[in-house]
Amino acid sequence: MSHRAASTAKGPLGPFMGLVMIGVVAVGGLVGYRQFVADDGDGGSDRSAPVSSASDKPYPTTPTPTTAAPTVPPPPSSAAPSTSASPTAAETGPGSSTRVPELQAAAEQATAGKPQASLVALNIHTGEIVATVDRDTGMSGVIAPGSTFKIVSSALLLKKGVVTPNSKVPCPKTAVAGQSFHNLGNFEIPDATFRQDFARSCNTAFVELRSKIGDSELSTFSTDYFGLNSDAWQVGEGGTTDGTVPASTGDADKAAQMIGQGSLKMNPMTMASVVATAVTGKFHQPTLVRGGEVYKTGKALPDNVVSGIKDMMRACATSGTAASTFKGMPGVGAKTGTAEVGSSGTNGWMVAYRGDIAVAVVVIGGESGSGAAGPIVRSFLSAVPA
Repeated sequence: MSHRAASTAKGPLGPFMGLVMIGVVAVGGLVGYRQFVADDGDGGSDRSAPVSSASDKPYPTTPTPTTAAPTVPPPPSSAAPSTSASPTAAETGPGSSTRVPELQAAAEQATAGKPQASLVALNIHTGEIVATVDRDTGMSGVIAPGSTFKIVSSALLLKKGVVTPNSKVPCPKTAVAGQSFHNLGNFEIPDATFRQDFARSCNTAFVELRSKIGDSELSTFSTDYFGLNSDAWQVGEGGTTDGTVPASTGDADKAAQMIGQGSLKMNPMTMASVVATAVTGKFHQPTLVRGGEVYKTGKALPDNVVSGIKDMMRACATSGTAASTFKGMPGVGAKTGTAEVGSSGTNGWMVAYRGDIAVAVVVIGGESGSGAAGPIVRSFLSAVPA
């Protein structure tokens, strides 16, 4: 199944986004990747970079809603306030906004003073978007998701029966797929389980597993189970981009897609939706306005896939690359990512869930997911009951 190579924003805002388009350089018929590795926090590696170029204006800097500190006080760090994933006061009828005032305030507080941060949070059971910061990048961006996309590639491997969380999948120092892929400091875990590969974000283990899937299999799986590639989401309030996972163009591109690079194009809205689908098993199209038509898929993830992803995301939050971020905070599952942009730039990603809420944050120019996006995610999730 083949899909378009890049997604375009729908709606009146589409032509004016000025967003990052992460290109790749074809070298001898293969996508070229430069050797580059970096820590995403707590000893994991989350970079293996495409050679790409960025626009002169790589990202919008005017968030919607504003990232200025709100007048409400921040939620207490020791306990979540009494709030729920559903609106508590505003209208709930057709045409009403899905944003939850308490969670919107928490999102603005978490991103205050961080103009390059974008945040989207949604209810994992309904797809209703409960909070947004920097709407343009957050919902219309077209950027590589980095290792946060290992949630999708892992779900495919689990569904096919290639691995379980307990399977022995060695994490070598290097892996070759047209180009060499490395882990931070050439670290290796010879007797690693797949759970450890995910939690520590071992790029080489995922690259080695590329041979277990077909060139278009990840693309088709993303469409059938996660609602991506559709160009049909009707989110409301202007143009959005649904996320694109094209069929891979060769061995190097397939390897890169396994770790969230290459030709993938996502944004915080689509990645929050990925988390919600992965931990509930069912895709619910994100929405900002109640009562409209929504795009649906007919397939649900098997129970073993859902339980496996939740297990590995909890491991990431307790003993992997997000462990320092969520120390002392129960009930969290997470995945970090650091996506390469151009010859030397990076974007820091983190996705997580707690209770009924999934959240995705990207910090344009962030050096790592745990370092740049992690504190924002933790601050926001402190407002969400476990």
